[in-house]
Amino acid sequence: MRMLVELRVMLSLALSAIAGGLGLHVYPFPSDNPILGLVQLERPLVYAGFLYTYATLWFTTPFFLASIALSLVYIFAARRDGNPTYLPLPSYPALATRRAPFLVLGEQHHRTAPGRASGPSWLIIPERGLYTGMLIVGAIGSGKTSACMYPYVEQLLACKASDPVRKAAGLVLEVKGDFCRQVRDILARHGRADDYVEVSLDSPYRYNPLHNELDAYALAYGIATLMTNLFGRGKEPFWQQASTNLVKFVILLHQTLDEYVTLLQVYEHVINADKLRARIADGERRFNANNRRIVVDKREHLFTGAMSGWTWHDSDDGATTSTDWSGDVEDALRSAGIPWQVERVAATPRWAEREAQFEAVKRWFEDDWMRIEPKLRTSIVEGISVFLSLFDDNPRVKHTFCPPKETYDPARNPNGIHGTPLPPLADLIEQGKVVALNFPIAMNPGLARALGTMLKQDFQRAVLSRVHRMEADEARSRRPVLFVCDEYQAFATTGENEPSGDEKFFSLARQARCIPMVATQSISSLRSTLSGESWRTLLQGLRTKIFLTLSDDFSAQMAAELCGKVERLKPGYTITEAGQDARVSMLTGRPAAHKTTVSASKTYSLRYEYVFQPKVFAELQNAQAIVLPYDGLNPLPPTYCYLKPHYLDVQTSYFDHAARGVL
Repeated sequence: MRMLVELRVMLSLALSAIAGGLGLHVYPFPSDNPILGLVQLERPLVYAGFLYTYATLWFTTPFFLASIALSLVYIFAARRDGNPTYLPLPSYPALATRRAPFLVLGEQHHRTAPGRASGPSWLIIPERGLYTGMLIVGAIGSGKTSACMYPYVEQLLACKASDPVRKAAGLVLEVKGDFCRQVRDILARHGRADDYVEVSLDSPYRYNPLHNELDAYALAYGIATLMTNLFGRGKEPFWQQASTNLVKFVILLHQTLDEYVTLLQVYEHVINADKLRARIADGERRFNANNRRIVVDKREHLFTGAMSGWTWHDSDDGATTSTDWSGDVEDALRSAGIPWQVERVAATPRWAEREAQFEAVKRWFEDDWMRIEPKLRTSIVEGISVFLSLFDDNPRVKHTFCPPKETYDPARNPNGIHGTPLPPLADLIEQGKVVALNFPIAMNPGLARALGTMLKQDFQRAVLSRVHRMEADEARSRRPVLFVCDEYQAFATTGENEPSGDEKFFSLARQARCIPMVATQSISSLRSTLSGESWRTLLQGLRTKIFLTLSDDFSAQMAAELCGKVERLKPGYTITEAGQDARVSMLTGRPAAHKTTVSASKTYSLRYEYVFQPKVFAELQNAQAIVLPYDGLNPLPPTYCYLKPHYLDVQTSYFDHAARGVL
C-alpha cells in the first residue's frame, strides 16, 4: 500500500490516460450537432477550441480525481501503516570460519538518524584497522563491558584458536575482578584453556617487576614515572631526580652483588642507611675476597687442622695450596702461627664490570648521598617510601611480587616450593598465552594500579621488541597480540616529553601487530588522571572510537567535536508589520493605525553544525553507540551503531531485543 501511494503521481497519469482514451472512444466529440456545425462554418477557431477543450477535459479530469483519491488514501491509510517490512540481519560471520581477525562492532542502520532501516548491515573493522587501536567510552551502566569488551575479546581470541602460529596472545588488565574470569571462560569455550595465565595472590605464579633485562637506571626511571602518574609531578624537578638517583644506585648495588633485586629489598635499603652501609661493606669484602687468595705451604696441612674449615686448591707443582681470601682465614692462620701470602687474582670481564659498577655505588654513597643534609635525605626517602612500602605491609603481596632469588633457580626451587616464576612476557606472547592480572582495585587501589602499570610496561617492552625479530621469523609476524584494559583510567600513563608512555606505545605498536582495546567511563576521567594536556595525545593514538552514553558535559562536547561538523542550509524567517497615520488609542493607550501592512520573508544561510549534537550522546540508550571508525586506510564517517551484548542472540536485531525488554 505504502509503495503504491508513494507512486501516486505516476498512477494518476496512467489512470487519466486510460480514462481519456476510453472516454473519447465511447463518447466522441458531437461534431454532427447542428449548432456546432454552424459554429464551425462561422467561427472555425471557436469550434477548434471546443474540440480540443473537450478532449483535454477527458484526460485532466480523471487525473485530478485520481490524485485527490490517492492523496486521501495516503493521508488516512498509508500513514497508519504501523507494520513496515524489515529485512533480517545478514548472516553473522561465524567465529570458527574467520580467516583473519576482524571485529563486528554491531548493527548499522541509518548513519546519522536513530531508528530501524529496512536493510540493515554489520559495521566491521578489518584487520588493518584493528592495529590502530580502539577506545570505548561509556558511562556507568551503558553496556561498554557487556556489549563491547566481552564480545570483542571473544571474537579476537576465537579467531584461529586451533592454529598454534596465528592464535592471538595478549594481556588483560582490569580492576573489578570479573573480567579475568570471563576471559578464562572464553578461552575454555574455544579449546584454549591452557593458554590462560593468571597473575594474582591466589595463583602459583610469582612476578618480580624488577627481574628483567633492563639496567638499573631504566628500572629506577620506570618507578619514578609510575610515582609521577600515581601522585603527580612536583614543581621542583630536584625531588624526582634525587629519588630516581637513590633508587638507581640501590638497584645497581643488588644487581652487582646478587644479580637479583626486589622492590622489598629496595625499600629496606632506602629507608635504612645503616643497612645500606652494611651492604656496601659486605660488597667490599666480597670483591676483595674474589680478587685475592691466601697461599700457604701444603706441608702445613700435616701439622695442624686449623685450615680444615675451608676448601683449599693445590697449585700445579703441588708445593702450595690456596683458598679465597677472608678475614676469618687470616685470623685462623695467625692464631695457629702458620705463615701465608696474599696474591692477586685476575678477574673475568664480567667480574671486572661488576667491580666497576660497585665502585660507582661506593662513590655515590660516600661522595654524594652521605654529603646531603640529613633532613634533606629524609625528605627524599619519604617521597620514595610512600610507594615502596606498598610491598611490605601485606605478606601475600610480598610473597607474590617480591619472591626470593631461589624462585628462579630450578635447583633451589624443586617442585615449586617457592612458587612458579612467571616466564618472560616475550616468551608468553610467542607461545600464544593470554596473561591476566587479577588484582581487584578494592583490595588496595594504589597497589593494584602500581602492579597493573608495571606489568603493562613490561608487556609494552616485550611487544615493541618483536619488531626487529618479526622479519626473520615468519611465525612472529603472523600472530596478533591483544592489549585489553577495562577501566583504563586506573592504568593510563603518559610520558609527555619523556621516552615512556602509553601514547608512544600506541603509535609504535601497529608494526608489532598489537591490537590495543581500552575502555573508560569518560574522557573526563582520563583528563583528571593524566597530567596537563597529555590526554589529547593519548586519544589520537586510538583511531577507532566508540561512544556509548556519556553522562558529563565535557565528554559529550569532546565526542561531538571528534565526530566533526557538516555544512547545512538553514532557513530563517522575518515578519514585519508597518502602519500609516499611526496614533495612540484613547481607550487602550496603545499605538494604532488605520492602514497596516504585514510582510513575511524567508532566507537561507549555510551553517556549520555538529554531525551529532552533544545532547545526542547523553540520550543514547543502553547498547546504543556512535562510532567513529577507521579501517586502517581511511577514516569512515561517524555513524549510529547498535551493539550486541554477549548474553543475547547476535542474529536477532537490536530493535527486536528492545521491543522484548531484554536490553
